Amino acid sequence: MTENTFNQLNFNTDTKTFAANSPAQQLLGLGAQGTETDLIQLLGQDQWQQLKSNAKSAQAMFVTIDSQSTSLWLGQAAAQEIIWVISPQPHLQRQIEQWQHEARLASVGQVMAGICHEINQPLNAMRLRLFGLQELAKTGAVIDLSKHLLELDSQIERCASTLVNMRQLVGHQPISHQQFDLADSIKQIHKLLASQLQQQGVQLSLQQPLPSSLLFGQAQRFEQVLINLINNGRDAILEHADQGEISLRLKHVEDTYQLQVIDNGPGIPESLQEKIFTPYFTNKQHQGTGLGLALCRDLVEELGGQLTLTSTPGHTCFTICLPQNNSNT
Repeated sequence: MTENTFNQLNFNTDTKTFAANSPAQQLLGLGAQGTETDLIQLLGQDQWQQLKSNAKSAQAMFVTIDSQSTSLWLGQAAAQEIIWVISPQPHLQRQIEQWQHEARLASVGQVMAGICHEINQPLNAMRLRLFGLQELAKTGAVIDLSKHLLELDSQIERCASTLVNMRQLVGHQPISHQQFDLADSIKQIHKLLASQLQQQGVQLSLQQPLPSSLLFGQAQRFEQVLINLINNGRDAILEHADQGEISLRLKHVEDTYQLQVIDNGPGIPESLQEKIFTPYFTNKQHQGTGLGLALCRDLVEELGGQLTLTSTPGHTCFTICLPQNNSNT
C-alpha cells in the first residue's frame, strides 16, 4: 500500500484482511495489518456491514468508535479490494463549516438578482416621492410633510432589512437564535426568487394565506434550506423540460409546522430516495457536489425538526417538519 498523509485503510475482500497506513493506525488504534474480525471488534457488526455496502456506490458514512470518536469514511470498491479514506472529527468539523459557508455563498449567488430587485423597488419609490415633494415645494408649503417623511423612512428601513438579511446569510459570524415567523421567511424567499425563476420558465407558487407559524431558532438557516430545496426543484425540472412549477405550502399538523416544497419534475427513483441525503451523493447530471441536501437535513435538525422526501414520476415533495413548541432556551 502506498504511504500518504491521508488516513487510509485497504481491505482485501478475498483474504478478509486489511492494511492501514501510519496515520490510520494512529487514528483507529490498529496495527499495520489485521483481519476482518479486528475491524468488526472495532466498529461493530452493523457499522462494518454498512461500510462495505456503502463502498459499492462510493457513499460516505459517519462512523462512531466507543461513542466518542467520530470520523467520516469515504470508500471506493475496486476488484477484490475496498479502499477507505478517513477524515477524523476535528478535520471533519472544519470541512463541515467550510461546506456550510460555501453553501451560503451559493445561496447568495442564486438570490442576488432578487435582492437587487428588492432594493431597487423602494429606491424607485423614494425617488418618485422626493421628485413629487420637490414639485410641491415650488408652489408653496407641502401638505402632510410628516406623512411623506414617514413613508420615506419606511422605504429606507426596507432596504436596510434586505441588506442585513444578505449579510447574515453570507457571513461566517454566528447567527442569533430568536423567535421568527416561518410565514414571513417563506414570503421573503418567494419575493426574492419568484421573478428570477419565472425568467427561467419555472413558476414559483405560494399558498395564500400562509398561517402564522412562530418558531425559536435561526431564521437564516431555515431560509438557506428553503432556497436550496427550491433550487433543487428548479434543476430537476429544467434538466428534463423547458418549464414547470414549484409550490410552497405551509400547514399546521397536530403540534408541528409542515412546509412542503413540491415540484412537477421527473421525480426521484425509489432506489435513490434513501441515498439522496447522503454526503457526496448526487443524481444531477451536470452539476452538484452531493452536499446540498445533506447540509439541508443537518440544518433542519439543528432547528429540532426533520426533512423528509416523497417522490413519484412527475411529483417530488420535500417536507420540513418543525415542532411548534420548540424551546427558547
